[in-house]
Amino acid sequence: MNCKKILVLLLCISFPFISSSQVRFSETIQASKSANDTKASLFFIDFWATWCGPCVYASEYLGVLQKQYPDRFYVVSLSEENPEVVKRFLKKHPTDLAVSIDYKGETFKANNTRALPYGLLLNAKGTVLWKGSPTDFKQADLERYLRQHTKQSDISNVFKVQKIKAETFKADYRPKSDFEMKSLKNQTYETLVRNVKGNYVHYKGDLKSIIAREQKLLINQVLISSELNKTYEVYIKKGTNATFQILDQLKLDLFHTETKGDVLMLDISNIRYWDTQQIDWGKNTAQYLIDDTQIQADNVTFNDVIYQLASVLNLPVVIKKGEADELKHDWQIHHRFYNLMETDLQDTYGIKVSKEKGSFKVYSIRKKTP
Repeated sequence: MNCKKILVLLLCISFPFISSSQVRFSETIQASKSANDTKASLFFIDFWATWCGPCVYASEYLGVLQKQYPDRFYVVSLSEENPEVVKRFLKKHPTDLAVSIDYKGETFKANNTRALPYGLLLNAKGTVLWKGSPTDFKQADLERYLRQHTKQSDISNVFKVQKIKAETFKADYRPKSDFEMKSLKNQTYETLVRNVKGNYVHYKGDLKSIIAREQKLLINQVLISSELNKTYEVYIKKGTNATFQILDQLKLDLFHTETKGDVLMLDISNIRYWDTQQIDWGKNTAQYLIDDTQIQADNVTFNDVIYQLASVLNLPVVIKKGEADELKHDWQIHHRFYNLMETDLQDTYGIKVSKEKGSFKVYSIRKKTP
């Protein structure tokens, strides 16, 4: 049976680390044009988006692997975007990979997919064998996993078909002003949804998560009562900080205090910046490529990339000496092993880093005093 003949209205994969739930895809745009059969030993889910330059490169890379191993390896590229947006993109940028749409972003949320591109490798039983940036998944890794996992499973067993009511997708909304905000009743988001659409940043999530992201703070640096922490959708024109617009609209105030705990202390008095020619992913693409070992960034300020580092390490960052500029630079920072990160930052950028006890700011959101 050829892959193209597989009817897929909803794909569900049972992951062993997600108890009593299924990861759902709502629609398949196309089946694989490279895989030879309906059976495989290994299955790769490629999380991507049309606006993400590194994702497009990663998908092209996976397409090469798919063509080299068409009998036992099956790749599905998964986007949580509007299907019509993906279809229009594929007309200009065709691929031979299978392409599917995530059902309300459930697969993205279940796997805590914070940065793209991202990938998961599964065996025939649905067990996750590997996860990270697809470009870090090398041909040697694939061959090793193929030797270790010889059992094959039909794609229909791994990607179970389930008919659902057809979904109606509205055309992409375009904001009419520089700032728009509305309450989302009876909706919750485990992780903040943040997309860049044209000249706007688009958020969906609880107030705490939105303010933390806008202020470049860790989520535990923002304190708010459950009564005030409601869910919102926000459109913000790029280049502006909407924190106080949001708070004013909701009649809330933001206060900060100092607390002590583990911090990443930085001395940037002798910082040496990369220019913007080190990494080039083109215009209108994602700024970050974050995997299990490193952060890469194209045209990003110091404060932006340090926020990403703090998020990955889950540690507040404190500048002990020096002052950063506001210009954009390219970055490549290791984060998995602390000693290697310390050496990398010192040798590459002249940044001295130490993990120690220190003071950092905590922000409280409260109702305005009448």
